[in-house]
Amino acid sequence: MVKQLQVKRRALVLAMAAVFPLFATREGKAGISETGTIEQPEVSDDTSFMARAISMRQRAIESGDQGYGAVVVRDGKIVGQSPSLVIINKDPTAHAEMEAIRDAARRLNSRDLSRCTLYSSSPACPMCEAAAYWAGIERMVYGKNASEGGSPQLCG
Repeated sequence: MVKQLQVKRRALVLAMAAVFPLFATREGKAGISETGTIEQPEVSDDTSFMARAISMRQRAIESGDQGYGAVVVRDGKIVGQSPSLVIINKDPTAHAEMEAIRDAARRLNSRDLSRCTLYSSSPACPMCEAAAYWAGIERMVYGKNASEGGSPQLCG
């Protein structure tokens, strides 16, 4: 009986995460509390922020989506984050970077993400890099080794 309830709870939480990705997570994993606030890492550095992007990647995989994750950081604080939601949302533009940018813009109540850095589990595709450019993101970092990606550029 307890096992059945655990399985049902897990299915409900995963279903909620697909519909409300900012508010429903599995026991606070990947740095999002059940109230939608973003837990901040103890240390504010590239390694910690990349670790969060990688945890978003893991969350995407566990939910059945593509293995990508991203976070947006401003002034040493995570202001937006997301796993890939392409498959779950049936939206080809719901890349982790796009969703993290959208999350940051909502939380900051602004489309201006100047002074922000985008951390991604892999290099951004042209669509995501263009979105970072138009949002005013100043720096991109990608991969497990936190490789410097420079400032976003429009495809030319």
